[in-house]
Amino acid sequence: MIRSATRLARRGVLALPVVVTVLALSACSGGGTDSGTAAPGASTAPTKVGVVLAGPRNDKAFYQSYLDGVQAVATKEGMTVSVVDNVSSPQAAIDALTNLAADNQLIIAGGSSLVSAGNTVAPQFPDVTFVMSGVVQTGVANLHTYATKQGVPAYVAGVVAAQESASGSIGYVGGTDIPPNSQSSIDFAAGAKSVKPDIKVASVTVGSLSDAAKAKEATSAQIANGADVIYAFQDAGLPGVLDAVKESGKTVKVFNPTTDRCDESPALIGYAFQDTRVMVGHILEDYKAGKLPTQPRFYALDDPSVQALKLCPGNDKYQAVVTDTTSKINSGAITMPQGG
Repeated sequence: MIRSATRLARRGVLALPVVVTVLALSACSGGGTDSGTAAPGASTAPTKVGVVLAGPRNDKAFYQSYLDGVQAVATKEGMTVSVVDNVSSPQAAIDALTNLAADNQLIIAGGSSLVSAGNTVAPQFPDVTFVMSGVVQTGVANLHTYATKQGVPAYVAGVVAAQESASGSIGYVGGTDIPPNSQSSIDFAAGAKSVKPDIKVASVTVGSLSDAAKAKEATSAQIANGADVIYAFQDAGLPGVLDAVKESGKTVKVFNPTTDRCDESPALIGYAFQDTRVMVGHILEDYKAGKLPTQPRFYALDDPSVQALKLCPGNDKYQAVVTDTTSKINSGAITMPQGG
């Protein structure tokens, strides 16, 4: 069952940013050995779930991928789901989590920027389970972390970028100042320099995942300075990156995060794939088993059904590189840089 914004407003549950009608999930994980702690009321799937998203549900990337995954799980489990998206300020995040916690058993927050609000609100609702997509404070029994290490596939992209680049200069166009962005920037550069130590790597964070104009301006500047491969940590802002490439008239390749958008431009060479259907399933399995982890649970590249660096059609010449680099990361032969 899906709850509409109108019904929620009548009950006074959500006097907040836009409320939408699907469940969305924060990044989840498969790492860690923590046996976990029992979720409040666990043993069956929650019947009422609230979701808060830091960005728009239709961004064709991070947040929309959550919705795609959760729709399947919500239908299967018969859950009532309430969603608030575009939560962009600290106070709005606190309000969203507080209001949803008043009427739901499980709260899932998508976006690292929501972690601070989770730390504040969760202790006030000890009978509600909170799952965040960033590392939360310790010692709160009903507060948990499931998160992907988004920098790891960016490292693989960097290895490919160094081999693809003819100019010896590549770029990174980041979105907001959140850990996945900084991790991806660090790891993309590290991957490239593992192949060509002298390669030039420009990096900028434009302050938004969805502002196409800012993304375009930053990309144009990097292309003008010689970059011919760019990792665009952008969601709804990706069209701005692709417009800059097209208008430059140059051969520039682009990686994007999360979803397959290869058909949007011949400039796209690959993407850091994530599948939240698997992640949502794991969170609900742990919830029902009463084994939500007390320590952060992460995914890197160990489960390709959750996260992997994938290539767009026509770039198969790099598949062996992707496979080999991924294998070395998983075996420990390659160590991620500090901060990545």
